Amino acid sequence: YRDEQQSSIMKKTHLLVFILIGLLGACQNHPQSIQSKMVNINDSSMIDINHYEVKKISVGENITNKPMASQVISMNGVDKYVMLDEAYLYVFDWQQGILEDSVSLHQCGLLRNCSGFNYINSDSIIIYNDGKKTVFLIDSNGNIQKRWNIPRSDNYTQWVSSVDALNGTRIESDHEKFLLSGSILGALSQAKGLTIPISECLYKESGEWKSVAYYPDLYMQYNWGGYYMNCTYVTKDSKGRYLYSFPILDKVLRYNNDFSLCDTIPMKSRYDKGIEEFAFDGSEDETNEIRYYISQTTYSNIIYDPYRNLYLRLAEHPLQDWNEKGAFCKPFSIVISDTKGEILSESSISTDYKQFHYLNMHVCKEGIAIAMENPDENHIYFACIKISGSFKSTAQLINVFFYCCIFFAYAHVADKKAEL
Repeated sequence: YRDEQQSSIMKKTHLLVFILIGLLGACQNHPQSIQSKMVNINDSSMIDINHYEVKKISVGENITNKPMASQVISMNGVDKYVMLDEAYLYVFDWQQGILEDSVSLHQCGLLRNCSGFNYINSDSIIIYNDGKKTVFLIDSNGNIQKRWNIPRSDNYTQWVSSVDALNGTRIESDHEKFLLSGSILGALSQAKGLTIPISECLYKESGEWKSVAYYPDLYMQYNWGGYYMNCTYVTKDSKGRYLYSFPILDKVLRYNNDFSLCDTIPMKSRYDKGIEEFAFDGSEDETNEIRYYISQTTYSNIIYDPYRNLYLRLAEHPLQDWNEKGAFCKPFSIVISDTKGEILSESSISTDYKQFHYLNMHVCKEGIAIAMENPDENHIYFACIKISGSFKSTAQLINVFFYCCIFFAYAHVADKKAEL
């Protein structure tokens, strides 16, 4: 009888170990989505904004330290920093910060304003020339493989978005198409009843252009001012889904690859108390638009982190001390969500926020890299902030604890019965 009892206990112990391993593994690899929206986020431990490594990119005297557009990419498992400086793409080793290569863009013309790029690989580099309204596909020698003109005429309607290929709306690509996105300058409340596109697909083989994503109806229902609230931010995740962040929406819109389906990812900041409608007279007045924009909680860049399979979104907090003459920069926080729509963390950068240029922000193996203000024109400084490797949420840990309690209760009852 004693041997049978010991054997029963051993079996239960082994079963418990397997259950714990399975549950913990599920937490790490298959996060469960929660049923309710989380806006009171207490966990900011995934990002420790007060501790970071400073990384330097040595641009020298002839390359700007404020690039038009830039990108961190992986080449054969090694991270590279690629930046655009009007007539060249420069490729730097990310770890050492030294220049390794350059790509001449002279065949693409002078690149200014909202021109940008996407470095897919050495044979496929997408260049957008905003002045020419042309998309180029080039190789690492700067040779043009193909070109496409954006279908715009001199008399096209004002309600067609201007293409923006900078970091926040980088041209995305897959095997059959490019995705180009942009925004409208004017007050969208004047376009009631219209459907206004923000993204167009260019199909590589046929050259066909097709509008695929549009401003949410909320933009036309109320007055949100002009440009600052109209900006769109786009990224693509590892499953080919496109995510859109809008300044006035506390959620992110996510489309599948062919834009036939759309769901939402709740990524509301815990500091978001709601947004007010634009109330100034003269909606085209630049000062009033800025004053309105900086007084509200808004959202900007959405970034996919392929190293940890996470979504990162910037929430911009109200600014109190703008002098109405100089440049402005809003305090911000970084909201992190898993790909199933559960907010995991939010970290606020509200004290030293002026030293960070979050429009030059990237994800890398270490975590998040944000460009920093610095007087050294020969370098770009990045604050490299680690993202915690533990992505088990509170809800997932509660599930583990709950199942363990059930198992222990069952094992205790079974042992009591065995004793009887």
